[in-house]
Amino acid sequence: MNPTCLGEAESVNPSLPPTVGEAPERLSLHVLHRALDLVPEHVETRHLTHPDYPGIPQGRLKMWVDLFPVRPELPPPVDITPRQPHKYFLRVVVYNVFDAPLQETSFVSGEKMSDVYVKGWLQGTNFVQKTDIHYRCMDCDANFNWRLLFPVEVIMAEQVMLVEYKEHLWSLTSTQLRRPPHLTLQLWDNDLISCDDYLSETTLDLRRLPKPAKNRDDVGPSQVPQMMAEPYTILDDDTQSVNLFDAKRVYGYFPFIRVKEGITQIAGKIEMELEMVSEEEAKLRPAGQGRDDPNMNPKLPEPDRPASSFLWITSPWKSFKHILWRRYKWYCITLVILFPLFLFLFLFLYSLPSATVDYMLGI
Repeated sequence: MNPTCLGEAESVNPSLPPTVGEAPERLSLHVLHRALDLVPEHVETRHLTHPDYPGIPQGRLKMWVDLFPVRPELPPPVDITPRQPHKYFLRVVVYNVFDAPLQETSFVSGEKMSDVYVKGWLQGTNFVQKTDIHYRCMDCDANFNWRLLFPVEVIMAEQVMLVEYKEHLWSLTSTQLRRPPHLTLQLWDNDLISCDDYLSETTLDLRRLPKPAKNRDDVGPSQVPQMMAEPYTILDDDTQSVNLFDAKRVYGYFPFIRVKEGITQIAGKIEMELEMVSEEEAKLRPAGQGRDDPNMNPKLPEPDRPASSFLWITSPWKSFKHILWRRYKWYCITLVILFPLFLFLFLFLYSLPSATVDYMLGI
């Protein structure tokens, strides 16, 4: 609000007492009173106080106030019943991840690698889902073909999520919050013994998705508000963003980002499909978690991963074949040939003294 208007708030309507609110609130109320024909009602917000805690608000009271002149007939009442949410399902199909950071070095082969998986959730909820693990990702490309399913209650008129939770374990009632539908996807490196290593992430506002790239090479800073000179341009420009609630389905490539030494940089690219379906549509077009039945809409085949993608401790023979043999094949062949020769030479030299004595003694 213009500071000049704030300064005039005291003079526009001196009859408004200071208890009505701060200067901007009194000015707004005065404008509403002057425009009574256009704005016959408005929502009042007042802080709740307690004498034991002076100056500290103990909550807020929000109420709709209607003022009518004395007349025989009142206008019909306005239905202020709270909007009821409807159940939807957010389907996130993770196809591939490209240019994933390689976090570790193989102690056997000395090559850079990561055991990559994707973890996702809707902000404000505790429902976290993960893909399976692409073991021994050495070329920075990980394959998944994995479906994440998130049930969500949405008020479509406002395009917000309704999140219900209990503030304490002993709370008798639940608290409801309206939150913007933000989806967070993170890229992690799985560790067998220690904690998993964080690689990168992306957070998507489902109401204003950055326009997905058509191929992996087109992924760039234009899809990342934090890397833009004017970070809100991508959010306000309808040509550069997509509303999933309107589009229903979005497919393409999105960037993963990480902050390193205070600099935001792209650290991976994800190929995925986002779809928002109602409860009725989910019954007509069912889809299972991951690659479980019913595996349809769309049907997800097993990922085309290299033969070296496996957990080494569960298959010693495959570990030897794809890790040791591929890198140290000629060393192994040389060892197999030389070992019998060295063994024969050792046994010959070991038995030579006793055989020589037996020959000299004529035994």
